[in-house]
Amino acid sequence: MKASTVYLAADSGGSKTLWTLVTAEGEQVFECRTEGLGAIREGLLPVRETVKEAAVRIGNYGIPTGIHLSLGGPNTREVLAALQEVWRGIPVQVEREACGDSILYAAGFLDCSAVVMCGTGSTAVGNTEKGRCYAGGWGPIYGDGGSGGGLGSDALRLFLRSIDGLADVGGVASLFAAQTHGLDVRKFEDRMELKRRALQMSRRELAALAPSLYTLSVQGDATAQLLYRQAAMQVAEMAYSVSDNDANVLLCGGFFAEKPAFIEACREELAKKSRAKLHYNPTFSPIIGVQLTVLKTHSITITPAIAGRIFNNQQRH
Repeated sequence: MKASTVYLAADSGGSKTLWTLVTAEGEQVFECRTEGLGAIREGLLPVRETVKEAAVRIGNYGIPTGIHLSLGGPNTREVLAALQEVWRGIPVQVEREACGDSILYAAGFLDCSAVVMCGTGSTAVGNTEKGRCYAGGWGPIYGDGGSGGGLGSDALRLFLRSIDGLADVGGVASLFAAQTHGLDVRKFEDRMELKRRALQMSRRELAALAPSLYTLSVQGDATAQLLYRQAAMQVAEMAYSVSDNDANVLLCGGFFAEKPAFIEACREELAKKSRAKLHYNPTFSPIIGVQLTVLKTHSITITPAIAGRIFNNQQRH
């Protein structure tokens, strides 16, 4: 069924992109997922092909009146160009997710003034008495603490140390069976092959280790528990740095999904630093902020009814 007036709201990180069409009344009429568009630099991902794929899937549901995409990467120019190429003549905005405009706007409806976002990477933003503050967002080499990519990188680092006899990583070693398959790491040439395989692991592959690491943690694996406790400390540090002492801080992103013990650990760590409170709503998604923003950008007044529909969209999906 086609809607007469629809707006395209999309949220993209390093692993996936969520594309939605929403009406001026806040009803979501379409949703699909593609590969992520966010990259640490231009040219790393097939951005044009991914946008074209999304356009084909969206086409039967209407031509958007306006487009707003929140991007978890600095390659905004190539993403903007791809969107403009596909949807010629339609107003397009590409927002860096970490700038916080969309997600803080949505968080305000939940009485939260700061957000910690953790998925493949991690970043935090908040409105404080001193103004807007930022933390994290330094990327896979210098940051990504408290994220899937950061956790996977830390696990790989410990695993490689275990090869040298410098660490005992317990069940975590089983997660790297593909990297050691067929190798005798006592041999120099096989060590070099392991090094090659380890360096070939992508950010997405490292982030994909997070659920298995969480399962090991819950089962009592000491290394997995250590990794998740370190991640909880990093989340708490980001929350502390972007919030006032009595603020409510929203936890957002796939890294928190179905990890109640980890969320509780984050709360415990923040309580050591601040009276700020961490809130997690499993149905909240950054796409809510993008949908609210694309409507507001096109001069649609966000009434409580419209906001309620947009929040309920995610509960239904």
